[in-house]
Amino acid sequence: MKGVVIHRYGSAADVLNIEAVTIPEPRANEVLIRQHATSVNPIDCRMRSGYGHVLLAKMRGFELPLILGRDVAGEVVKVGPKVTELQAGDAVFGVPSPKAQGTYAEYVISTPAHVIPMPKLPESEKPFSFEQAASLPYVTCTVWDALVTKAGLGPGSSSGKKVFVQGGSGGIGALAIQLLKYWGAYVATTCSTAHMESVAALGADLVIDYTSEDYSRRLSGFDVALETVGGPLEEKTLGILRSDGKAVFVTLIHPILQTFDESGLVWGAIRNLSQFRKQKCRAGAHGIQRYYWSTFKPSVDALTTVRYLIEEGRLQPHIDRTFSLTDIITAHEYCEQGKANGKVVINVE
Repeated sequence: MKGVVIHRYGSAADVLNIEAVTIPEPRANEVLIRQHATSVNPIDCRMRSGYGHVLLAKMRGFELPLILGRDVAGEVVKVGPKVTELQAGDAVFGVPSPKAQGTYAEYVISTPAHVIPMPKLPESEKPFSFEQAASLPYVTCTVWDALVTKAGLGPGSSSGKKVFVQGGSGGIGALAIQLLKYWGAYVATTCSTAHMESVAALGADLVIDYTSEDYSRRLSGFDVALETVGGPLEEKTLGILRSDGKAVFVTLIHPILQTFDESGLVWGAIRNLSQFRKQKCRAGAHGIQRYYWSTFKPSVDALTTVRYLIEEGRLQPHIDRTFSLTDIITAHEYCEQGKANGKVVINVE
């Protein structure tokens, strides 16, 4: 099969290679999936450059050579003897097994705990495509950990809540906005001038053009904030939250993987704990007691919820553009520009 393999860390042009690789064999509790589409997430570009290699190599049991990619969308072609949930021929989407290679390849390994059947739309509508499906799994599971697991939001706990989502035009922001609006929250977000109209169409109640206006001067009294940019913006975002100890701040921008890269697993854990405490104390100065670092975590509940919303016509994938697998270098370089309005999808066929 064809796969995009890296043998060292570096720029897209220097290290992304399309090679012939062996089709993996599923173990007893795994399935083999013929990939039709995947996507490029910003984390893929950072991992290509070596980000997170210490912890992630420990989790996988190997470091290099490595196939990147986090999103699965394809057809099951083989199942292990202990698998009962899926069978050959099932169209599925989700994420790969954390211990397997990634998804920039014609075939990938996953477990039934990480993939679910594709959404099925009414016969009167155009079938849900593999490209659409590939835009969803990684961002869905990431948003779920932030908003549901950390912030405690959901169908019965979001109505009337004021939620700020930093960066509404990206894959994370676009998915978060749609979930929050379905759950009944009031949503404010930011984006560039060029993306104002499309972000508003996602359902956001207030869209602020960050190129011409400081959101921190306009917003106040928010219940929850999802930070996706970080850096100096973290202090600004903390300042828009209510200061009575009930607000929740969740950030996806934190030093966990980088610290492990710099200090190893033991000292990295110590440094991360120290840094988290410092930043939580800083949040406390704003009256924010519920301060969290959030990460991607596989979740069947998250994928199932999104599948239901798609089937009900309440959620739409937000795709910027699609590249072929042979154009993976261009796709990575485009993603790294940070200007995409939605997800960057890869057609594997």
